[in-house]
Amino acid sequence: MSEKNFWSLFHSHQPSEVDHQRIETGSTGRGIPDVNFCHQGGEFWVELKLVKGRSIDLSPEQVAWHFRRTRAGGKTFIIARDKFDGPRKGKGDIIYLWHGCDVVQLKKMGLDCPGLVFKAPFDWDLLWMTLMQKT
Repeated sequence: MSEKNFWSLFHSHQPSEVDHQRIETGSTGRGIPDVNFCHQGGEFWVELKLVKGRSIDLSPEQVAWHFRRTRAGGKTFIIARDKFDGPRKGKGDIIYLWHGCDVVQLKKMGLDCPGLVFKAPFDWDLLWMTLMQKT
């Protein structure tokens, strides 16, 4: 499973009324999330990650970006996928969602940081409603 494959799956369930812009890493400031979305005039940012062990690999720049943006009232999320099949964890497919305001705690705690958990088969409607809700 690659982050590109995760994006393809995620994007394939995107509601048609949501606009998005993928952000190219090399052409922007460090730490900016992977995708910017807009729905009914409201914007939100999403960083897509793959779970490695029990941690979420966030760079110091990504932590700082989410911290600053949410402090300024912005809406950001970190979404990670854990697809596994092996002797240690068994077999499964889970998507985790955290609000950007939890980024410092997420960096420290990894999967032990409280967030939303979606187990396969995923409830894509609920996941997208969570992202699109007005705050």
